[in-house]
Amino acid sequence: MRSTSGLVLGVILLSISGALAESAGEEEDGTGRGTVDLLVKTTAGWVRGEYGGVTRGAGKTVYRFRSIPFAEPPVGNLRFEAPVPKTKWSGVLDVSSKGAECTQGSDPIIGSEDCLFVKVYTTEAPRKQKNLPVMVWIYGGAFFGGAPDFDDHSPDYLLDEGVIVVSFHYRVGILGFLSTGDLAAPGNAGLKDQVLALKWIKENIASFGGNPDRITVFGQSAGAASVSYLLQTPQTAGLYNGVILQSGSSLNLWALSRVARDTAFQVAENLDLDTGSSQAVVDGLKSVDAETLQNVSMSTMTSVLLSNNPRDGLVFTPVIEPDHDGAIVTKKSHQLLSDGEFNAVPVIIGYTSLEALLQEIPALLRVWLLTYDVQPSRLVPINLNIASSFTRASVGLQVKTQYFGLVLVSTSSERVMKFISDDQFVRPIQETARRLATKTPVYFYRFAHEGTLWGVDNRSTSEADYLTRRQMVRLWTNFAKTGNPTPTTDSLLDNVIWEPNTGDIDDLNVLEIDHGLAMTNNPNQNDISFWQRIYSNYGNPPHDTY
Repeated sequence: MRSTSGLVLGVILLSISGALAESAGEEEDGTGRGTVDLLVKTTAGWVRGEYGGVTRGAGKTVYRFRSIPFAEPPVGNLRFEAPVPKTKWSGVLDVSSKGAECTQGSDPIIGSEDCLFVKVYTTEAPRKQKNLPVMVWIYGGAFFGGAPDFDDHSPDYLLDEGVIVVSFHYRVGILGFLSTGDLAAPGNAGLKDQVLALKWIKENIASFGGNPDRITVFGQSAGAASVSYLLQTPQTAGLYNGVILQSGSSLNLWALSRVARDTAFQVAENLDLDTGSSQAVVDGLKSVDAETLQNVSMSTMTSVLLSNNPRDGLVFTPVIEPDHDGAIVTKKSHQLLSDGEFNAVPVIIGYTSLEALLQEIPALLRVWLLTYDVQPSRLVPINLNIASSFTRASVGLQVKTQYFGLVLVSTSSERVMKFISDDQFVRPIQETARRLATKTPVYFYRFAHEGTLWGVDNRSTSEADYLTRRQMVRLWTNFAKTGNPTPTTDSLLDNVIWEPNTGDIDDLNVLEIDHGLAMTNNPNQNDISFWQRIYSNYGNPPHDTY
C-alpha cells in the first residue's frame, strides 16, 4: 500500500512551515538592536514584541508579538462563558513571551485557563506600514488540544512571501466546549474565542503593517472545521476575505457533539456535584479547580466515546446552541450550506489521499471493530436520520459490501483506513465544496505527495519534498494576496491554472498535488457517487453533518 500523506496533512503543514529545519521564528537573534520597531499601539494599549531571529529561507528579520491578550482571562465566573474583550491597560505591555497554551491533556495536564492571546509574526517593521496581506492560522487538535506556538510548523516560509502570519489561542476540551444544551451553558465558547480574536485582528492588524481588507483565515482538521463554522455565522461577516480548509469541515461527523448535555451532567456526577438542574451543574463545575476538572473531563470523555459509536462524533466539540445573543451555531450546518446561508468569500478546500493512515491497527481496536461485523448498521452515518432499524440494517449491509465485500471489518487494514478516510473526511469535505460553490469560487485539492517527515518510514528529505513545499507556499500565499492561487502561469507551479468550482457541479475540478501539480476530475467519484445514492435514497433531511 502506498502511504500517501494521510497523516492529517502532515506534509502540507510542514511544507508550508519550515519545520524541515530549525525554526528561525523561535530563535533569539542577539543583536541588541533597539526597540522602536517593536512598539505597537493596539486598541487596548501599547505592546512591545521582540526580534525573532531570521527566517530560515530568505534570512529576513522576524518581528514577533507572541502573547497579546485579546480577552479577559476566562477564569472564575467567566469560565465556560463567552470571552470578554480585554480592558485597556496603561504603560507598555511586554508580549515577547509565548503565552500559556489553553488547558489540555491529562497526566500531565499542560497550559492555563489564562490563555487568550494573539500572536503576530512579520518580516517588516510595523512602523513601515507596508499594508501586507494577512494569513490567520487556526490550529487543529480534535477540539480538545492544540496550540499556535509554531513549534512544529513555524511561519518562516510564508513570511518570506511577503505576508503577515497571525494566530491565536482558543479554549479547548470542556473549558471551550461544555454545553448543557440550554442557556445555562449554551456552548461553543472556543468558537466565540475565535470570533473575538478575528475582530481584534480586523481592528488592530493595520498597526502591525497588515491590510485589514486582505485577511485569509486558514486551518487544519479541527481548525478547518472551525473555519467552516465561522463561515456560517453573521458575526464574522466582513472579518476576512478568503478561507482555506485543510482536512476538515463543519460537515465532518466528528465536528459536532451530539452528547454534550449528557456528558456535562456525567462530569458533574463523577465529581459528586449537584446535578439537579443545568445551572447547578454549571455552578458546580465553575467551583472545581482546573486540574481536577480537566482530569475528570478527559476520563469521562473517553468513557462516553467507548460507550457510544465513536463514528457519531467527538464529545467536547461545537454544538447547535439555543438561539440567543452571541450564539455562533443555531442551525444545522448542512441545512445552512444548502440554503446558501454563509459568508461568500473565495475558498480553498481539500484533503489528503489517505486521511486515516495508520502504521498498524492495534489488537484492542480490532476487537472493538468486531462490533461492525456483528452489527453492520453501526456503519450507517447517524446524520442520515434513519429511524427504522430494518432500514438501518439494510443500509449497513450496503456500506459493508461497498468497502469490505466479504472480508471481516475486524481483520481488514487498508479497507478500514479507506472507509474511515471517506466516512470521516472525503464525503463531508466534498459535500462542503459542492454547497459553497453555489455562491463563491471553490478551489479544491487532493494532496497525494508522499513526504519523508511524519510518514510511515523515516527517510531522507528529497528534492521533490522541497519542491512541493515551495509550490504549497506559493499557492497559499497567492491566494492570500489575490483570492486566486494561480493568478498567472508560473513555472514553479508547472504553469498549471487551478480551475475553481462554481455553481451546481456534477464532478469536481481537483488540483492533484503530488510529484508535480495537475488538474483532474474527482479521483474519489466512485465512492462519492455511492454515498450520494445512499443519502438520496435513505436520508431524511435536514441533515446536520454529512
